[in-house]
Amino acid sequence: MEGNGTSVVPPQSIAEAETLVKRLYQPGPAKVVAEINDQLLQLQRSAEGWQLADALMSSSDQNVRFFAANTFTVKLNNDGPKLDGDTARTIQMRLISWLVRLSRQGEGAMVIRKLCSTLTTYFVRSPTLWQRPLTHVGVSLQTGDSITEDEANDVSAERLSKALNPSETVILLWFSATLADEVSRLDGNTPAHSQVHRQMEEIVRDASSILASAFRTPDLKVRAEGLKAFLTWVNYAQPMWPRRPEALQHLRNLIESAAQVLIDPTLQHDALDIFRDILESYTSFFQPHHMQLLGRILSEHVQPKLLQALQDGDPEGLPYGQMVTAFGVANVQDVVEQPETSESAGTVIGLHFDILRAPGYPGDEDELSVMSIEFWNTYVEYVNDTVFSQDAEEPPPSWLAYAKSILTQLVELLWAKMCTPPANVAKNWTDDEHEGFKEFRLDSTDLMLSIFVVLGKDMLQQLVTLIIQSLDNKKWRAVEAALFCLNALADNVLEDQAGEDILAGVFGSTLFREVGDFSQTIPSQARRTAIDVLGSYGQYIERHAEYLPDTVRFLFASLETGLLANTAAKSIAALCSACRSSLTGELGGFLRQYQAFLSGPTSDPYTKEKVIGAIAAIIQALKPESAKVAPLLALLENVEKDVQMAKSYAAEADMDGAETLGVMGLNCLANIGKNLQQPEDVPINIYDDDEQRPGQPGFWESEQAKGVQQRIMGCFSVLEVLGNDGDAIEAACQVLRSGFAETEPGPFVLPASITVSFLQQCSVTTPRLESVLSTACILITQHSKSGSNRIPTEVNAICEQVAAFIQQLGHSSQDPSIAQGCIDVFCRLVPYYIHLPFVHGSALSQQLPAVLNFTLHAIESPDIFPRRSAAEFWAKLIRPLSIESQDGLQQSIARVITAYGLQLSLILMRQIGGLGQRSELDYLCEPLKALVANVPAARGWLEAALFSDGFAAVTDRVSDVEKRRFLQQLMGLRGDNRKTKDVVREFYAACRGTVVSYG
Repeated sequence: MEGNGTSVVPPQSIAEAETLVKRLYQPGPAKVVAEINDQLLQLQRSAEGWQLADALMSSSDQNVRFFAANTFTVKLNNDGPKLDGDTARTIQMRLISWLVRLSRQGEGAMVIRKLCSTLTTYFVRSPTLWQRPLTHVGVSLQTGDSITEDEANDVSAERLSKALNPSETVILLWFSATLADEVSRLDGNTPAHSQVHRQMEEIVRDASSILASAFRTPDLKVRAEGLKAFLTWVNYAQPMWPRRPEALQHLRNLIESAAQVLIDPTLQHDALDIFRDILESYTSFFQPHHMQLLGRILSEHVQPKLLQALQDGDPEGLPYGQMVTAFGVANVQDVVEQPETSESAGTVIGLHFDILRAPGYPGDEDELSVMSIEFWNTYVEYVNDTVFSQDAEEPPPSWLAYAKSILTQLVELLWAKMCTPPANVAKNWTDDEHEGFKEFRLDSTDLMLSIFVVLGKDMLQQLVTLIIQSLDNKKWRAVEAALFCLNALADNVLEDQAGEDILAGVFGSTLFREVGDFSQTIPSQARRTAIDVLGSYGQYIERHAEYLPDTVRFLFASLETGLLANTAAKSIAALCSACRSSLTGELGGFLRQYQAFLSGPTSDPYTKEKVIGAIAAIIQALKPESAKVAPLLALLENVEKDVQMAKSYAAEADMDGAETLGVMGLNCLANIGKNLQQPEDVPINIYDDDEQRPGQPGFWESEQAKGVQQRIMGCFSVLEVLGNDGDAIEAACQVLRSGFAETEPGPFVLPASITVSFLQQCSVTTPRLESVLSTACILITQHSKSGSNRIPTEVNAICEQVAAFIQQLGHSSQDPSIAQGCIDVFCRLVPYYIHLPFVHGSALSQQLPAVLNFTLHAIESPDIFPRRSAAEFWAKLIRPLSIESQDGLQQSIARVITAYGLQLSLILMRQIGGLGQRSELDYLCEPLKALVANVPAARGWLEAALFSDGFAAVTDRVSDVEKRRFLQQLMGLRGDNRKTKDVVREFYAACRGTVVSYG
């Protein structure tokens, strides 16, 4: 082999092998290292591999010795089960002798740990039973030489533990931990491994004796390694011994000894991490008296350290806080139900309160507050689950009143902790610190939502009181934090009328007058959160119109402030939508304010769209309908200005400016249309004076109204210069759709011909064509509903254009999104417009073969969504029409199905035979079920498909007998939904070879 000028050949001697190993551990080109490693692996797999490793163990280089130990591991994994008993015992003695010798020579941890791993591999892979590996290795370490297993079996683990020196004990602890760790990865359900796991139930006796001795020794390293080994054994026991209490008890007997390490100042942090790990992952490992012991340690030793760390702002307090949290979560039932009788319960609650009272900001120097949320979430969840699982007639738990008092205190502590830092602190924060504080606030409000379930309006009153008190004292950061909490509770508060009077304390206060006074120095965040509250509580303000003047004045003043403009625009939109009927008298003022706003610095696409939509919502509430014309035209004038400016920019070849203004104008128009829709929750007044009399057209069908619609449609002229801009196309689609949802004539209920004309101006290269196709689909669907007007002429024109797109595409893979949109249009023809492609001699009927072939090829395409749409199209086409159809229509459809049935059957069988994806089977079943249930000739087609060369090219894993059985089952089910899907899945699996056979 050659690699960058370096020749690599198989080693011919031990010296050459040692040289190769050394080169392997030196920095160098990756290709050379790989070649060297390959040669060594080739050699170690040979019969001489044992001798190579044995000889290399004498090397003076640590890396060479590590490789030798690894060679034994590889050989044992490959050849271990094939060894005879004598050879296996020889290898066992060799491994132990090297471990003993190297330990006496002061070998480093890397090689010793690797040898421990190799001994574990021997334990697992050897054909001979190694009954007491820990004792055998331990006695050999103690005697200084490898002894036989029989000699070691007479020594008790307790006596051995006393005889070992600290370094030997550490090695034995490493071996013990490696055993538990590596055996835990073996599947206990296999016969070979189940024996290994049964043996571990005996080995744990020796392991526990060694660990008990390790915890008693004064040597710090021994106790530290003992803790690690203890955790490894506990982790092994959790999944393996849930029903082996005898084996588990050996480890539980160690808890008291291990817990004493929690008191040791030197190892306390390590011990805290290990006990926290077990508390979090294996709570049931601890029995009640163990929890009592840990509770005492918590109160006597952890609590003082944590309190001191909180006082000093010392980050070293984190492990203590984590232990408190883990203990509290593990014992949440006692903490909730016995806070006054359990000393540890009181300690846990008190410390978590202290954590939240401590100085610092979450996400910055205060990590404990973030962590504390986990405990409180568990606490509140337990309270809610217990209370709401009770029967209605049961009395509340005796502890509930105390829990409520705890949660009331918690709300105030969270509120205080959520106050934003002063600017001089926040400006020095990193992005991560800002994000950490933000996450804490969000986590805290999520927690408050859970608390609100328990406390209800008492909590609402508490927050309102905090707002008013902070407002009186001009503590704006405290006001903002309480408003932030109130905002998070909006949905819950508005569901219950009980909070109406309480909310009056906020909305009837001077709050919004003061934050609306921009001469006052108030943090922007406080104003921004006040704006959010108005957007969230629009339903409340709608019922209390007396609060509208202050709130609306504040929002429009905020709209002129750069930092607040976007937030204000969003809340203006929400508030005006909710309170539209109460704001009709202010419409003139709003229009004037909007005009003034447009010339200001905060007028941008987002704010313009939101505010113009807000004003449109108020216009919608005007009565009679004719009253809407003048203000609506005033809004349209602004859109027309944007459209005209966009055309002017385009004429000057400034396409960036044209796109910005043109898209903004269309988006504003779409927002007007959306907000002019009748709200779902507003009742229709059947006594409206403006309602047309029978036989008379409504207002929006009058000549005056048509003039408004002409102005709206005139805005589409911007597409003459922006026809290749995807955002403009998308915005135009939104304008059209805004009228589709209306059930009565209105300004945006445009003639269907407008959508048709829009589609006809597109080509397959038009950006966002899929959005235009989707708009056409919605139009067809709306005019297919019961009671709607049928539009066959317009639908026919749509289909002709879409068929032209299909012919231009040629294949669905050319553009899967457009292909799906095209097929979806034809899916929408069923049931009311399906006759259109079958009108003899029409242009659409001549395009039909191309459409049908396109959909068939789409089922075989690799693209998911066209495939699904095509399968839906054929399923709809095959099923009998559920409406009274025109003369001969069903016969025309039947002729098409007859012409294409065999081809469709072959495509479906090839997909179900393994060519398709398993996730698509349910979609492919739809046309298959339709064929079987409705077409007598389907059996012959499916049989021909199953036995065709086309199917054989997909799979040869199913026999002719299995194919016939599949066909017989399909035909017998007659399109039964669930059972057909089950049969298809089974056949698919057989064709793919993921089951042994089908049948």
